[in-house]
Amino acid sequence: MKKTYLISVFLLPYFLIAQKNLVSNGGFEFELNDWRGDASTSLYDKKFGNASCIINQYIGAEWKGIDQTINIPKNTVALEFSAWIKSDAIEKGKNPWNTGKFDIEFLTSSSQNISNESIAAILGTTPWKKYSKIVQVPSGSSKFRIMLALGQTNGTIFFDDVKVTALKKEDYEKVIDEETK
Repeated sequence: MKKTYLISVFLLPYFLIAQKNLVSNGGFEFELNDWRGDASTSLYDKKFGNASCIINQYIGAEWKGIDQTINIPKNTVALEFSAWIKSDAIEKGKNPWNTGKFDIEFLTSSSQNISNESIAAILGTTPWKKYSKIVQVPSGSSKFRIMLALGQTNGTIFFDDVKVTALKKEDYEKVIDEETK
């Protein structure tokens, strides 16, 4: 019994480091600290904790959102992105990107765009739902930018519990093996 306890005490930090959320203030508990852009927090409609992020726009169909740029840890081959998202009356626009958005932009060290990836595109009215996706890190990327937005459309979108975890080669290979089974 004591041996099992000691082993778990020593292994616990390893698992905590392996699953560290790279997003600062992804639960919006500290209002919009660490985020740039145009949004607010909601204390009334949230999935977890005390607050969520709310982006709403009723007329104009402009791009409106927030973002955060994060360095990719060394030896990372893939990133797992996830967030809880809820929407209300998001209108369909004439372009495919006119949605509620959870997008990623991979960048070089000098902030040049390498590639973009959509994690979620939301239309209409939806309840809270968790969206997640594992994305392989493109060659030359040293950081990425998370974008939470209304992409030139009107409506309301909520975000909560935004997370990004780094996957090393062996972890990513395990995920790929499980998916192929």
